[in-house]
Amino acid sequence: MRSEILKTITAFTGSAMLMLVIQGCMASTESLPAEKAFALSASALSGSERYEFAGEVTVLDSGGVVGGRSEYKGEVTLHGKLDMQWKASGVSPASHASGHTITYRPLQLLEAFKATTATISYVENPLPDQPVRMQIKLDDNVAKDRVVKQLKEEFALLRADKGLLRGDPDEAEKILRTSEAKLQAAIDTLRVKTDCQWTANSKSWFPSQMKEETVLNYEWDGKPCQEKRVSETNFLLKAQGGTMKKVNQG
Repeated sequence: MRSEILKTITAFTGSAMLMLVIQGCMASTESLPAEKAFALSASALSGSERYEFAGEVTVLDSGGVVGGRSEYKGEVTLHGKLDMQWKASGVSPASHASGHTITYRPLQLLEAFKATTATISYVENPLPDQPVRMQIKLDDNVAKDRVVKQLKEEFALLRADKGLLRGDPDEAEKILRTSEAKLQAAIDTLRVKTDCQWTANSKSWFPSQMKEETVLNYEWDGKPCQEKRVSETNFLLKAQGGTMKKVNQG
């Protein structure tokens, strides 16, 4: 049950995107604040009529052992319509992509950045005509709320699974209530830290990659536990006619 905590664990809609892009083109990358550079990149993503993404999320236990790994891919069209599929590549229940919806959604990170004050800085000083890398630290309270929401969504899916009621519904309900109480006890002690690395093209500002590392610390049956989720998402801009447009520099 402890592994349940992490295993269950779209974008900026800037109406002023055009102004941001114009300002970004007028200013050199070196002089642009990291917060503004990220706003430009997030706007370039959300303002794209069509783009694809693909990635992988890995769940690690407190000893660094891989508890599950799943691949995902998707497409966003019409400035926000999302189509996403999962492919299980591990042996943990965290990798079960079939049968019910996986609550982890990589693009929701952008919503979290938009809704709160995140700490944004450059990984290194930007260079002309080179990809721009930014480090983004999510507010700890927001990071926890994000994980808790995913956990509760996953538990709701578990409760709605009619297969659990086969045999002895009363016993199944008893187990669910006990599990829910233990989950809530773990949530009450939960501390979460989320860091992200964002890479973007310094000319178009369209992102090429987003890496996330989320670390959870909590107590389970009175014992301290730590788990980690690491994900990497790669973006591809889809031009008119269905061809993929290269956005990387160098």
